Amino acid sequence: MAAAAPRLIVVENDPSRLWRVRIVLAAIWIGSLLAVYYWVRATSTPGLATAQADLRSVKSELRVALEQVDLLKQEVARHQRGEQVAESAQSELQASLSARQDEIASLRADLNFFERLMEGGQQRPGLAIHSLQIARGNDPRAFQFSLTLSQNLKRNRPAAGIASISISGAQGDKSERLSLSQLGHEGDALKFSFKYFQQLAGLVTLPENFRPMAIRVRLNPEDGVVVEREFVWADVLDSAEKEDI
Repeated sequence: MAAAAPRLIVVENDPSRLWRVRIVLAAIWIGSLLAVYYWVRATSTPGLATAQADLRSVKSELRVALEQVDLLKQEVARHQRGEQVAESAQSELQASLSARQDEIASLRADLNFFERLMEGGQQRPGLAIHSLQIARGNDPRAFQFSLTLSQNLKRNRPAAGIASISISGAQGDKSERLSLSQLGHEGDALKFSFKYFQQLAGLVTLPENFRPMAIRVRLNPEDGVVVEREFVWADVLDSAEKEDI
């Protein structure tokens, strides 16, 4: 049997047909992408619109809340200013009241002083230590004293003599009594001479770490009996100056 003769197949080479196939495939791919895009948009748009609406609502509420916070801050600032004004006014009133009370106390003391001068038989005529006051000076250990002496008007002649002042207290664990000269004053005594009343003043400086307890005043008149009186330091120290020494 004779072998089959080989056949020759001729295929036409058309480059334009290959490009057409590629274009069709590309169009199909692009169309699928567009279909997916529109499908996703159609399914997600309602939720997105809701989220955007919620976001706008939250922003609006936040803006209102911030405005309310600003209003509250302004209200708090007004209240604080009002409280400061009220506290200042109260402090001024308290200071004024305190000053008036001190003035009344001073006037009462003066009235008592002059009543004693004008008294008749109710008070024994003669020399008297009316009052003693102590006020702090510029130096923490320096003190200004003011001693007021008087005598009853029934005594028609002047009183004259010397007044000595001493301060007792604690120096460490020891008790001390210091005279005027030991306290920086010139001399141990003050001279007095008056008919109705007289004020004697001076400055004393306490030693370091000295704690005063009492002040003794002794009057030695040229004519008459010795008069002596002791004051508690805390009682005669000016009320505005009472501090630990």
